[in-house]
Amino acid sequence: MPSDLNAPGLKLRRRKNGPDTLYWVARNDLVKAGYRPETIRLRHSLDEPDHLPLISAACMRYQAEMLEWAVGRRDDRKRFDGTIAGLVRCYQVDGASPYHGQKWNTRRTNNHLLKLIEKAFGERVLGALHIGDFRRWYDAAKKPNAAGGPERVDRACKIIKMLRELFKYGVTAELPECQRLRTILMEAEFRQARRRKTKLELEHVEAFVANALEVGKVSLALGTALQFETMLRQKDVIGEWEPILAGTAASGIVLNGRRWVNGLVWSDLGEGLQLVKDTTKTGQTAAHDLTLCPIVMRVLAHVPANRRIGPLIIDPASGRPYAEFVYTREWRRIANAAGIPKHVWNMDARAGGISEADDAGAELDHIRSAAAHAQATTTARYVRGTRGKSRKVAELRLAHRATRNKP
Repeated sequence: MPSDLNAPGLKLRRRKNGPDTLYWVARNDLVKAGYRPETIRLRHSLDEPDHLPLISAACMRYQAEMLEWAVGRRDDRKRFDGTIAGLVRCYQVDGASPYHGQKWNTRRTNNHLLKLIEKAFGERVLGALHIGDFRRWYDAAKKPNAAGGPERVDRACKIIKMLRELFKYGVTAELPECQRLRTILMEAEFRQARRRKTKLELEHVEAFVANALEVGKVSLALGTALQFETMLRQKDVIGEWEPILAGTAASGIVLNGRRWVNGLVWSDLGEGLQLVKDTTKTGQTAAHDLTLCPIVMRVLAHVPANRRIGPLIIDPASGRPYAEFVYTREWRRIANAAGIPKHVWNMDARAGGISEADDAGAELDHIRSAAAHAQATTTARYVRGTRGKSRKVAELRLAHRATRNKP
């Protein structure tokens, strides 16, 4: 880079295939303190002399915004430049934005979407946007990743949802054009991705547990049995590794700057194997009598009493709870050996348990309570390809006909 170029925070990323890319990068200490965005791509070139003043001006501007944030002077209306990229920055930096109240993994997902949005159309001015632009963006986002592949409708819908969230924030921050654009997107309809219809069946669980126990993967067998029979989310069974916030003591089970939280521990089983746990997503309490869960009881028999301390689900390779994505990877290996189709995932255990309950004729509200859902409409979305309710309806109709046909 030119030695006389005044461009604080400028970084050059060299690429093997394609032109080098310029980025402005925020100070690491301020990023750890919560400043966003961490990086902003600059669409200029160091090889173009006319671009150098633009690079310098952009870097100095972003640097000034970051330093203003650092000392607590946040005038979002002045910082907002009327573009999509400007709205993204306000959404991430403004302390009043809902962004800062999001859970870490939600924020991670949203950061990915925000980068896609900023890269694709961050330079567009809000005042020039209309419904046709959003339709075009949706159509472009859902195109297959490769020729002949499936459309990525879910990806396109998530981008539209994120844009709605951005404009909703913009309305509350009194940023120009956001009310108009939010109204457009709230009224517009976009084709949604098809809901997942796959479920983990009882025979899948039986085969998985048998194979897992055969190769000594007791925790994988126990986790799968619990997910299916108690209808708990994977996260509520195996836990998750959340980032340790700056200034917070690194207590508990820690790995690479993250702390294990939210998973089942042996003390959750209580007296007589009565499982009670507050779930992570809704805060609803799940309560189950594990003595009525035969697959779980079968696996528990393989865990000696002296090992029933701390987290239930342990990675035998590390002696700690499974690291992120390792559980799913190891689960797939056992599933392949057990003959479970590749399109059936570990996450489908919850839908499998709920669908089995529906097929057995359980009342929807009872299933909702057992699955720790806040609303029955959520439970209904997990019922996949069963005949429980239709059978009940048919039986009631037949009984009604029999009554009418009596002399």
